[in-house]
Amino acid sequence: MAKKILILGAAGEIARMLTDRLLAESDAELVLYGRNVSQRLALEENSRIKLVDGTFGESEKLEAALAGVDVVYLNSMSSPADTASVVQALEKAGVKRLLGATIAGVEDEVPYELATWTKNSLPASYIKGEYDSAKIVRDSNLDYTLLRLTWLFNDESDREYELVPSGVEFADTEVSRQAVTQAILDILNGEESEYVRKSFGLGKPNTHHGKPSFY
Repeated sequence: MAKKILILGAAGEIARMLTDRLLAESDAELVLYGRNVSQRLALEENSRIKLVDGTFGESEKLEAALAGVDVVYLNSMSSPADTASVVQALEKAGVKRLLGATIAGVEDEVPYELATWTKNSLPASYIKGEYDSAKIVRDSNLDYTLLRLTWLFNDESDREYELVPSGVEFADTEVSRQAVTQAILDILNGEESEYVRKSFGLGKPNTHHGKPSFY
């Protein structure tokens, strides 16, 4: 496990779950970065936490937040401009390790029926933003791991997931946020060489349908 982790977009649902579990299950120091996080996160005072209010476009603030950081988790990749700013900040700060959460489909790996349903359910600009952001990360010199998340739901009792590598059809339609959090923790605790400069579809096994079950 890394000694110091920067969570970008720290007020997001998965980011909050990850923060709680890292505090409970590791001794890592956490830098929680995001828009107005000092007001949005109701956290007890903890010497292991540093809160930084900022946007991804504030390069100097991002670079300062990266001081001493071993790993960065990027909770949102819908804005290519923001993703480019994050990548540039990491490269300038000499921080190599990035875990990024994007959406299933950015590698055209999703079956036609599910891909069509997703296309009809999300704004075209959002999908294009995720595509472009994923390419920015892949084209960087960072030791990245991209997680291509399928459709999300909440279930405290469901931490089941599978990682589907690039070049393989990714047909899972859904996965719990709790399972995504578990996957991130497993990657942080795992052998880094298994995940570096790789992309994985992240879904619940055997949920191969035309759309998520909750729609």
